[in-house]
Amino acid sequence: MPEDPDSFSDFYLQHRAEVFRTAYLMCGDREEASDLTQETFARAFQHWSRVSTHERPAAWLQTVVSRLAVSWSRHQAARARFRYLWNHEASQQMESPEPVILRALAALSPAQRRVVVLRFVADRSVDEVARIIGRRPGTVKALTSQGLARMRPLLEAKGVTP
Repeated sequence: MPEDPDSFSDFYLQHRAEVFRTAYLMCGDREEASDLTQETFARAFQHWSRVSTHERPAAWLQTVVSRLAVSWSRHQAARARFRYLWNHEASQQMESPEPVILRALAALSPAQRRVVVLRFVADRSVDEVARIIGRRPGTVKALTSQGLARMRPLLEAKGVTP
């Protein structure tokens, strides 16, 4: 990929939708997905001389956005625990009109959700997902199987064939 001034702009325009989609499906929040997408491309721009020479720079983006989403989910969990302790009661979640797929993804553990999104939305291989999340390929296969098994009845109940 050439390093002319327009190369990063072209790269951004070509990949922003897929990065946003991955972020959104991993965290389930549009604003947060937008922030994660922005942070991913900020990091890509900061390291553009190195990223632009990668064999697969789009895979680099997926790795970064996935790791940022993992960090975001950890922060969300810590905030939820803090709110629980602070208020001495669990905060009530309001039912929102999310699409069936998002509801099914929300039923997964964070690890299952990351793996399912990376495998089937970001279209990554088992080995690529293992590298991205820092787990063994066998663990990725197990998490995928568990996640799909958990999603299947939820999707079928809503008339969606997995």
